[in-house]
Amino acid sequence: MSRQIKNVVIAGRYQLIHDLRPPETWARHILTTLVSYGSFNITVLARNTGYTFPVGVTAKVVDFSFPSALNLALEGQDAVVDAVLSPDHTVSIGLIDAAVTAGVYRYIASEFSAQIYDHLQKVANDQKITWTAISNGAFLDWCLRTGFLNVDLTNQKIVLMNDGTRVFPLSILPAVGTAVANAMAQAEKTRNMHCFIYNARKSQVEIANLAKEALGVDGWEIKSQDMDKAFEEALSATASGNYSWTVVGDLVRYSLATPGYGELVEQNHNDLLGVRPMSDKQVKALIREISVELKSNPQ
Repeated sequence: MSRQIKNVVIAGRYQLIHDLRPPETWARHILTTLVSYGSFNITVLARNTGYTFPVGVTAKVVDFSFPSALNLALEGQDAVVDAVLSPDHTVSIGLIDAAVTAGVYRYIASEFSAQIYDHLQKVANDQKITWTAISNGAFLDWCLRTGFLNVDLTNQKIVLMNDGTRVFPLSILPAVGTAVANAMAQAEKTRNMHCFIYNARKSQVEIANLAKEALGVDGWEIKSQDMDKAFEEALSATASGNYSWTVVGDLVRYSLATPGYGELVEQNHNDLLGVRPMSDKQVKALIREISVELKSNPQ
């Protein structure tokens, strides 16, 4: 008989609704999607008080640096969703260890570092826990809102990463939430499995061209950036202890722009996890929607 996942913990950061940093945005969308399913008992682990959550969601304030506190918070849970997205991999490793100690059945990981993957493999091989990892590429809607991919919809500025022609996967945040929910609903099918999803596979140039088609071709300023130089500067910053999202962003953009990093995987799990590819028409509609939103709510 397959194991049913009912009690779910989401470990992440929860801030104001307009906070557009990746951890806060991702955790919020996963929570919203799981609540909408109506089949999970949801607990969120927050580092601070003062957040408002949907009716029926239990909130626990936990210091992630204290293993005993994490162990206690995870007791009686079937699954842990790691939505921390911390540049420091030891945060996720500590969460994994706490889940093992608490007897959690399934650990849901985002795209993770080699250290996190190796640690998950080790505890899974020892039959201490099962896991599912979901790789979704770049967050398409979040990148358009924040200009993370150097396509600035508000100011109509484009900074190409090298020549901007490398293709990579992109997913919208609601789709990632859907994938997480369906991975838990089909626990046996996704047991110890690395799943790949996408809504679009585009290059930066293709995204920029769709933005021009959606918003008008006139008035765009286009430059280019040497990603090797940006990468070296980011490495230097991390060596001095700077793990800001600006620095981490340059590392991510380098990986998206450079062959040999994050290569496209032909196999995908869209059908299994309920994710649908978007047409160019749908992407342009999303661009127009976000452009209007940005003009209405300037940051």
